[in-house]
Amino acid sequence: MNEAKPIDTDLPSSGSRFVRAATHPPFSDRRFWLSQLMVLAVFLIHLADDIISNHGSVLIPDFVWALLLLIPVIYTGSVFGLVGSLSTVLVGIVALAPAELLFHHTATELWAAWSVFLLVLIIAVIVGDRFEKIRRTSEAKAMADVLTESEERFRLAFDGNMSPMAIANLDGRLIRVNRAYCVMLGRSEDDLIGHSFLEYTHPDDLPLTEEANRKIVSAEVDQLRYSKQFLHRDASVVYAEVSITLAKNQAGLPAYVIASVRNTTAEKAAAKEMEDSERRFRLAFENNSAGMVLHDGNGTFVIANQTFCQMVGYTNEEMAEKGSSLFVHPLDREEATSHRKSLLSGEQLRTRHIRRYLHRDGNEVQVEVSRSVAFGEDAKPSFFITSIRDITEERALATELSHLALHDPLTGLPNRVLLQDRMASAHERSSRDGKGIAVFLLDLDDFKGVNDTLGHHIGDRLLIAVSKRLEEVARSSDTLCRFGGDEFVYLAEGLSTPEDAETIAGRLLAIFEEPFVFDGISINQGASVGVVICMSADATDCTKLVQDADTAMYEAKRLGKARHVVFAPEMSEKTSGRFKLVQDLGHALSHDEISMHYQPIVELCTGEIVGYEALMRWKTPDGRWISPEIFIPIAEDSDLILKLGSFALSKAVESASTWPGTQPNTCPPYVAINLSARQFHDQNLIEMVKEVLYANGFPAGRLVLEITESVALIDIDSTIRTISELKNLGASVALDDFGTGYSSLSYLAKLRPNIIKIDRSFVSPAQTSPDARRLLEAMVSLCHVLNMTVIAEGIETRDQLAMVTGLKCEYGQGFIFSKAVSADLLPAVHGLASSWRAELI
Repeated sequence: MNEAKPIDTDLPSSGSRFVRAATHPPFSDRRFWLSQLMVLAVFLIHLADDIISNHGSVLIPDFVWALLLLIPVIYTGSVFGLVGSLSTVLVGIVALAPAELLFHHTATELWAAWSVFLLVLIIAVIVGDRFEKIRRTSEAKAMADVLTESEERFRLAFDGNMSPMAIANLDGRLIRVNRAYCVMLGRSEDDLIGHSFLEYTHPDDLPLTEEANRKIVSAEVDQLRYSKQFLHRDASVVYAEVSITLAKNQAGLPAYVIASVRNTTAEKAAAKEMEDSERRFRLAFENNSAGMVLHDGNGTFVIANQTFCQMVGYTNEEMAEKGSSLFVHPLDREEATSHRKSLLSGEQLRTRHIRRYLHRDGNEVQVEVSRSVAFGEDAKPSFFITSIRDITEERALATELSHLALHDPLTGLPNRVLLQDRMASAHERSSRDGKGIAVFLLDLDDFKGVNDTLGHHIGDRLLIAVSKRLEEVARSSDTLCRFGGDEFVYLAEGLSTPEDAETIAGRLLAIFEEPFVFDGISINQGASVGVVICMSADATDCTKLVQDADTAMYEAKRLGKARHVVFAPEMSEKTSGRFKLVQDLGHALSHDEISMHYQPIVELCTGEIVGYEALMRWKTPDGRWISPEIFIPIAEDSDLILKLGSFALSKAVESASTWPGTQPNTCPPYVAINLSARQFHDQNLIEMVKEVLYANGFPAGRLVLEITESVALIDIDSTIRTISELKNLGASVALDDFGTGYSSLSYLAKLRPNIIKIDRSFVSPAQTSPDARRLLEAMVSLCHVLNMTVIAEGIETRDQLAMVTGLKCEYGQGFIFSKAVSADLLPAVHGLASSWRAELI
């Protein structure tokens, strides 16, 4: 460590010290007075000898006694040095000399006396000087020891001090720093010693530091304390409180400056964190969307934020004066007081509860109150913070949502969730009271047609009107609910006999006798009702009751709609059979029990086979054939229809890709595949067709996709778009069962199918009925005018074949040519072509 520069003490010279000591006798030192007593004793002895000698009594000369002055001289020399010996000898000479002059002495005696005085003076000088040197050497050594010890204490106090310290000369350059000072600034002693403290002072505090240093150096003040910022080696800011003191030399002139520094960076950071915390708390308190209230440790109101003031309609001043009695609901005050006491007593640290407040305007406010208590070091409550959330709208919304969860949003009737609860309660009452209950499931007949033709807004208005009419005939003890879609469930309780249920069913159906009128549109709406009667002795599950009512409702629709049917057990068996068939169909599809058969389509003028219609067949493992008329409708009611459609497309194209031409140099027959409604309107149809064609290398020109009129009219815009996309692929579209649907000729022009297949119901009657023949002829002519290919279906006899050929129908299909056969029998069908050709030609 660098040592401090020696301090200039400006000690006085030896001469000045001698003069000062001579002119300032040490009167306070008893050793001085002891030496004077010794001189006095020598004086008295000398005087006595002079007196006696003058009488001739003593032979010893009086000047001999002057040698006794050497005793006090040597003593004072050893104590006070040269000044002491000289002053003592001079006092002795002054005291003894008068006796030599006053009494009679010979010249020899006088010369001897003055010689003794001179000798004593010389000895005094020699002895005094010697003792002076010895004393000064001792003093110097003692001073050096003191200085060394003082320096050690200073070094320990300075260097080991945990507070940063520095010593600078008057021009501000550092001459000594301790370790804490270096650590504070992140610098070594070499980086600091010899450099001005201004070099690592923050630029913002340079004027302040320079002014403080000027006041100290100019001795305007001896001490000064101020706060400033230092720059750490890493450029970070060090906040500090600096205390500077001016050190002066013995002459009273400024010598150097001592600085003691207290690092307040952590305090600043803590203060800033506290300030930030307080600011965040203040912002969170004042700007919180929830109401916030602060109470002191005694529970006395302190302040509330603006949100809470607006929540209750009172100012802080009003609440500080009258407290919570202003706004707490009278019925909740006792509970509020109990919660406050539990917090004050320390039983609870936080509480949360729902409470009612009264706004200044009298409106009730539902709130959620969350209150916490903070304890001080004395374990007593320091303050209470309360958060109040206005849940009035939330409670209203919860009530509304609860209502919506249990009621139909369109009609306001109970929904199936609430119905299930009501049915369970009704069943318990039925068992207890011995009365019966009945479940009525109403399904509007052909409601889909209302939505499709008049729009869903009219359909919704119809549902609302039906619900209102049903409510008008409902008994107060019964429950009416909208079960879903166009279905309503009516739960009747307290039935004495099954006939009571029949009466209620008639009353429910009676509401449909009058038409429903909306915006001048009259709608004759009917409904099919399934009824399940459960008397008190029965223990039927509520869910089972609805299922049975649904089964009875479908039976009512099968019998002609607009009627009611009471459930019978055999109906459930039929429904179970349908369900089992669906399961078996899914199993059959995954176990290769489904296969594709093909029926030829013949060009009537040549007898050539131009294509085959692919038809699906199902043969069970026990050898039974199940008709498509049975399993296709069942599949259409489930997701199996999409799987069956994909299977038919893949298998038919795969098989058709191997067919040769029926005649040399002729194009192989095309394949026609029927599409269900769900498959045709499926958004993935086009991509699926592309993938199948690509996978089999099959030309799109040999693919015909058949749809019925009813399929086409489900969504006419979607149908037109899909037909257009299929045509763009190169495939053809055939309209199957033409004439059996409800389409108009305008739709035929919009759809523009490639092929029209006239249904067999128009071919067979044309043989015996002139009108039917003219209708068939008009249909063929219309297709020719629209440039559409015509295929007559269901040709079974030679007379029918001759008739459709005479009507210039281009193509025919029917048992007269062949029934649908498996792919491996198609060569045999080709062999029959020659007989058809001869018969046709």
